Amino acid sequence: MKLTCTSLILLSAASSFADADSLSFADTDTFELVQQSSLEQCFPSSIPWVNYKGNDYIFSREQYNSVCVDNKGKQYEWGAIQGVYPSIATKGGGCSNFCVKDYGRAEAKGCSSSQRPNPNKLVGFDYDCDKATCYCLYEKDTLSSKYDKCFDSMDRSNKGSGDIARTTTKQGTTCYSLQIQPSDPQPRTPTRKPTKKPSPTPRGQSICVRSPDYKCYKSGRPQCCSKNNGKDCPKEMTMCDNH
Repeated sequence: MKLTCTSLILLSAASSFADADSLSFADTDTFELVQQSSLEQCFPSSIPWVNYKGNDYIFSREQYNSVCVDNKGKQYEWGAIQGVYPSIATKGGGCSNFCVKDYGRAEAKGCSSSQRPNPNKLVGFDYDCDKATCYCLYEKDTLSSKYDKCFDSMDRSNKGSGDIARTTTKQGTTCYSLQIQPSDPQPRTPTRKPTKKPSPTPRGQSICVRSPDYKCYKSGRPQCCSKNNGKDCPKEMTMCDNH
């Protein structure tokens, strides 16, 4: 049996009320707890890290019922992978692994892991539980027709760029942002030679693109993130303002 977000909520609710004649769906507190638990099954907060070519790809859940957007509110171009059922927190499976590496159906169509889009252009994914579909999100101008075999469908019209900065509402879908870090960082060797070109900031290192913390911050993130695109923020998280 293939479970979707809606069926998980209904099944969990039925189980909770089956042996409780004195309760009904009017008991909103109990139903909300059941619904929250079912949302967690569809959209788990803890996703296994994906290790690939010397990097760890770490995905963080953002708001329920949302899609990822950049700091200008633009959505990202995507490649869709269908038939990914809960739980997407399965090690070696789920959206995280499929978006970074590959999945069997793409291999069968002739898209090997080496032919997939550059995973460093990946910014995260949106997951639609009811459609059991992962939408692997990329910076603008990453996808092209040469990746047709790598996904079940693609949308190259969106122009989002840079790290995921926030979300916009979309019922039934949840945004997962991405942070990339070296799997085994090597100590730097002191050198007097000037660096020819500064290394790009790894994906998701800014405090403004980490998972929002509404218990600590009124807006989910430090106030400095709303000014100058967060460029003036420190590397460490600032004091909470949600008292």
